[in-house]
Amino acid sequence: MIKEERKSNVICEEKKEEGKDENRESGKFVRHLIMNVTVGGVELRKLLFVLTFLVLAAFSNWIALAYIHDFVGREALPDIVFSVVPELLWTLKVGDAIVTLCSTSFFTLLFLHKNRLIIIQRIAFIVACLYTMRTISLLCTQLPPGYIDNNKRCRSQSNHTGRDWHIIAWRVLSQAGKLGFQDMDDEMLCGDLLFSGHTLAMVVSSLTVAYYLPDSFRPLRYIPCMLSWVGMICMVISRTHYTIDVLFAYWLSTAVFSIYHAFCEIDLTSRKLSVLYRLWVMQIVGWLEIDITPGS
Repeated sequence: MIKEERKSNVICEEKKEEGKDENRESGKFVRHLIMNVTVGGVELRKLLFVLTFLVLAAFSNWIALAYIHDFVGREALPDIVFSVVPELLWTLKVGDAIVTLCSTSFFTLLFLHKNRLIIIQRIAFIVACLYTMRTISLLCTQLPPGYIDNNKRCRSQSNHTGRDWHIIAWRVLSQAGKLGFQDMDDEMLCGDLLFSGHTLAMVVSSLTVAYYLPDSFRPLRYIPCMLSWVGMICMVISRTHYTIDVLFAYWLSTAVFSIYHAFCEIDLTSRKLSVLYRLWVMQIVGWLEIDITPGS
């Protein structure tokens, strides 16, 4: 009787273990299915990866600005445009309005395009890479703002003797709440220079519309393009940015966008042979684009 009870207990324990293993396997299978779900030609896990990268890159910008504000000088540097055109602060509002218009054209395209998720994945990765470059540039070199009266325009600086991290945290949260925009009628965080975020947004939006808009709507491509040029001029004559800030942002945004899409247009079988594949970041792009038809 004792032996039979022991056997039955062993059998029950084995069945329980088998049940647990089956539950674990089924759980893993479900997670695998969820993370490999393809929606609109895009895998969910890849889309989540790109969006997470974008959020982290954006916060890194705001953290960098919140930190460097206390080390930025208050004496404006010479600029070729500043020497010719007087400071026109009202043009910043025009520039902000143009950023909004360019962004609106981008989101309208997303709403109407059949491959919207593919576009979201691509542009989110491009913008995340650009924001990462921008964070590095902010931390490496701090330029003083170009306004005539920087002491009036900029917030007071902290001496960081006690490492006032709560001040930095509050600055980051305030920037996040405004999505990186600052109110020109109020004191601002200064040092957000060398790589114009306004230009980044306008150029990427206009390039995206120009690339993905169908040929039947070709004339509409020039509207965000012209607006972005006007917006870049406004950024300089309002002295929100130096001329070099806008040029760097334009060059880098155009280069990253063009390199990414040039790689996407290469046939899948030839991508690893491309000179672009030697760039380590393009190996990530290759993983993101492996299931997407070239030229989509």
